[in-house]
Amino acid sequence: MHPAKKDYSWIRHFESRHLRTASAISMVIAHAKQRKEIQLRDLIAGIYVANFERILRFWPDAATFEDFVVEHCDWSEHRLSTWDRWNYESQHPPRKIIPIPFSPWFFHMRRKNTFAGKMFSRSDDLKRVYATAEEISPNKVAHAVGVIVPLITPELFLVATARTDGIEFGTRLRDSGINLLLLEQVALQPLQQPDKLMF
Repeated sequence: MHPAKKDYSWIRHFESRHLRTASAISMVIAHAKQRKEIQLRDLIAGIYVANFERILRFWPDAATFEDFVVEHCDWSEHRLSTWDRWNYESQHPPRKIIPIPFSPWFFHMRRKNTFAGKMFSRSDDLKRVYATAEEISPNKVAHAVGVIVPLITPELFLVATARTDGIEFGTRLRDSGINLLLLEQVALQPLQQPDKLMF
């Protein structure tokens, strides 16, 4: 008798290493805003922090890009400060302590100002943009469990944001001065070895 085949239908895509870093930073941003849900604008701000040099070429200049993030992503902290915040939290995760009465650790409090170990949900707009990115991705990769899924890069995510119907943020992005034509040329280009962007 053959063992039951596992269902991996919940694995819909694979994020490139650049987008994974931006996703991690979006958790820092959502936590700083005291939310448990990552919104689309949080991930765009995460892309700004994590991939500034990669993405800057699609805007007229750095100031235009930065002003867009401040105005529409509601994130005015300097990107290097956000990067340092993420780096510190990643290297100093909260301690897991079992409180034993009358021990020195009984009154030890868990650090509250950390995103580490917290679970964040995704907003509906963010889920819709991911679904668009999955549809338009020109590159497929093999997930660790063996399924073939679309690869999503920061550039592709930005294109998906601009293309997803009914997303107000997409309109703001298209009107931001971004060179959407150049962005699409880069994001929608099939890669010879897309797996190199996985890790």
